Amino acid sequence: MPPVNAGGVNWRRNLAALWFAEFTAIFGFSFAFPFLSIFLHHDLGVQSGRDLDLWTAASASASGLSMAIASPIWGVLGDRYGRKPMLIRSMLGGAITVGLIFFAQNPAELVVLRFLQGATSGTVAAATALVAAETPRSRVGWSLGLVNSGVALGGAFGPVIGGLAGSLFGLRLVFLGGGVLLLLSLIPVLVVVRESPMIPKLGPRVGTLGLVNEQPGLLRTLGALIGAQGLVSVCNSATQQLVVLRLLEMRRDWRRWRSF
Repeated sequence: MPPVNAGGVNWRRNLAALWFAEFTAIFGFSFAFPFLSIFLHHDLGVQSGRDLDLWTAASASASGLSMAIASPIWGVLGDRYGRKPMLIRSMLGGAITVGLIFFAQNPAELVVLRFLQGATSGTVAAATALVAAETPRSRVGWSLGLVNSGVALGGAFGPVIGGLAGSLFGLRLVFLGGGVLLLLSLIPVLVVVRESPMIPKLGPRVGTLGLVNEQPGLLRTLGALIGAQGLVSVCNSATQQLVVLRLLEMRRDWRRWRSF
């Protein structure tokens, strides 16, 4: 398999750079976000119990809600202006919004920043689209699996290192560090990654409804995939936040038990 695709882009070099970029980006996200409940409690002064549960749910859900609204829009812009600009936008948006959490003074500001983070980020989807577009068709599956391995490794190591950093330096600096890591993930994208020139399509542009009418089973397939992915995301995000809340509750119960 030649290293250069039909557009003259070295897809293997792209793949290596995108693997490192996604590992760093997801490391930056998971470096900080598993500790939202602790940040709300210790740094923003939210009391344990109902208030902490509600603010944790709001801050965790805000990002997913805005991402669900913004992702189709970014997808359309990616088809029109290129996938690399969308990847740069997502990493830069994530870096700014995650880093700004360092300055949050109350739970409402945290929720707003989380909403903006979801609306402007989405690095995995942007990187996946770029890999799929630039990789030869026979190697797309392997390439996407490799990029996802970087995502998984970043998600595995981020909370461990972030937790250690939080215990040493405080969670505010952890969020600032997450923003810096996301900013660093831009370097391989800007320096190494190349995208084939966008070729304008001739003739009338087929709209979404027209595409669905041409392929009757497409809408059902998309609905099933969106529903399945939504359930997976709900389970993952809910479990992560509930585990932290449960740990805080166990810590409080342990202190009460020791006081007897």
